Amino acid sequence: MDHLAARSLRGCPWLWSSQSRCSVSDVKHYTLRLFLAAAFVLTLSLKLLLNQREAPDPALFGATVASFLIQHGFDSRLEKRFGHFFVHANAGKCRVLVSEVVPEGWDRSTMELLAKPVGRLSYVFDGSVYEHEPFLAPLLDEYWKRLRTKIGLSPTSHPVLAVAASDDCAIEALPWWDLGMPS
Repeated sequence: MDHLAARSLRGCPWLWSSQSRCSVSDVKHYTLRLFLAAAFVLTLSLKLLLNQREAPDPALFGATVASFLIQHGFDSRLEKRFGHFFVHANAGKCRVLVSEVVPEGWDRSTMELLAKPVGRLSYVFDGSVYEHEPFLAPLLDEYWKRLRTKIGLSPTSHPVLAVAASDDCAIEALPWWDLGMPS
């Protein structure tokens, strides 16, 4: 017989083959695997418990923007379309369409199409108005917010707003830094 079972001095059965041996290192590997599995279960359960926060309500976002525009003399209404909330606002000849866009820029072309009937498209991030959609600062802010959320802090939200405005509007004059966004 090629594989003859015998007992070593430690009492561990092993076979007379280079393919299968039982040794103290096998017991150590089993203990290490058991420890890693327990650590995985523990950290996963902690992550699930700590990340029970709900995502910000898009309707609350729309209501916040609408009330901001009302405070500054606009008549506004809220519309849900394509899974996004849009705020339509008018003040005299000024027409405005405001929506939140993702920091990665995935919905840039959609907003450009929706803005054409209204007027020029600008972007607002962290109280500043930009002619072109800012990319790096909102993306870094989003990752920083995610990290703070994961460690249990309540970070403030700095969304990127796409603002389509007619030629009669001076959106740069609005105090966008006063817009208190829900986190």
